[in-house]
Amino acid sequence: MPSARRLFDALRAKVLAPKVSEPELEACLRRIHETLPAPVFWLLGKAQSGKTSLIRALTLSSNTEIGNGFRPCTRTARLYPYPNQEEHFVQFLDTRGLGEVDYDPSEDMHVLENQAHLLIVVIKALDHAQASVLAPLKKIRKAHPRWPVIVVQTALHEGYPSPTTPHVVPYPYGEPPYPSSVPTDLARSLAAQRETFAGMNARFVPVDFTLPEDGYEPLNYGLDQLWTAIEEAVPLGLRGILHDTREARRPLRDVYLRAARPHVLSYSVAAGAAAAGVPLPVIDVPLVLAIQAKLFHTIASIYGQPMSSQRMAEIGSTLGVGFLTRLAGRSLLKLIPGFGSAVSGLYAAASTYALGRTLCAYFSYILEGDVPDPTALRRLYAQEFREGKARLGQYISKVGKPPPEPGSS
Repeated sequence: MPSARRLFDALRAKVLAPKVSEPELEACLRRIHETLPAPVFWLLGKAQSGKTSLIRALTLSSNTEIGNGFRPCTRTARLYPYPNQEEHFVQFLDTRGLGEVDYDPSEDMHVLENQAHLLIVVIKALDHAQASVLAPLKKIRKAHPRWPVIVVQTALHEGYPSPTTPHVVPYPYGEPPYPSSVPTDLARSLAAQRETFAGMNARFVPVDFTLPEDGYEPLNYGLDQLWTAIEEAVPLGLRGILHDTREARRPLRDVYLRAARPHVLSYSVAAGAAAAGVPLPVIDVPLVLAIQAKLFHTIASIYGQPMSSQRMAEIGSTLGVGFLTRLAGRSLLKLIPGFGSAVSGLYAAASTYALGRTLCAYFSYILEGDVPDPTALRRLYAQEFREGKARLGQYISKVGKPPPEPGSS
């Protein structure tokens, strides 16, 4: 088994000379992401219905990032791959012009025929002119009756008695009839919309996704309920990947983390897929090291920190290199049929996630002029490793398997 020092030296060499096998690595990463079970969330809704706000709430992206990330897919639709085209593990298809021109979903269905789908119909809670949405939805359901449908009823606050009326807490919009705490007119409107979409076997989730300046708390009201519906329809563990389950610890609380976070997630998923997808033990270690080296460079670039032999030595000394030995040892579990690859993949994903998050903390300290405390960073690495296992486990377990049947659990 390779020693920890040899593995660290290999990682350092890849970090300091990343162009040695860059084309091969890029090609490998492309193949990995092409085979990941990345679902397409097909958003059907008129302009200004709240589709961008929904994507923002699900991905924690800004409106500007979402606007710049969309790319034309067909004549009538555009695709938003998150976090980007090369590294995405979820995509949003947005139909354009509904309510303005006649929309025929046939072309979009043909383009996305073989991908796992979730239909998310986005309608404002007080808008009952939904014929332009209902017509294409019926066509899609006729062609693909097993595709699950979630109707997201947005902008609840527009049905409140006054702009100062707060959200009802706890969330009361499970199934009608709604309690008396829900404004009467809003309750009637939500119920009427359910009747409009009767027969679609849809699940309804009222939400209110706002900005801080709108004055409503919480900002993403109903997000937990929406995620519950999504995970039941497409059980890939996406919520765990996309959302932090706790408040960020102080060393990670900086403006750079938000930029680094999608890359940490993407490279972690890629490392897990690489480890789970290579059938022979130990052979995956160089590939996982190469992916981690690329993550090194990406995070260092985001934090404006040049990589050098001295800096790598400092990082190796601070974090320790024992985890590399454990990575190699864990790859040997592949010798156990039906068990090793799954464990190795999750270990590679979690260790890459922990490494990325810990590097963010390390560079955050450096930018503040502090000397990173080795004990604190190693403790942070252990905490992030445990969280990485919890967040990435369900998704990584799907790697190498056929895409989930839409609507299955």
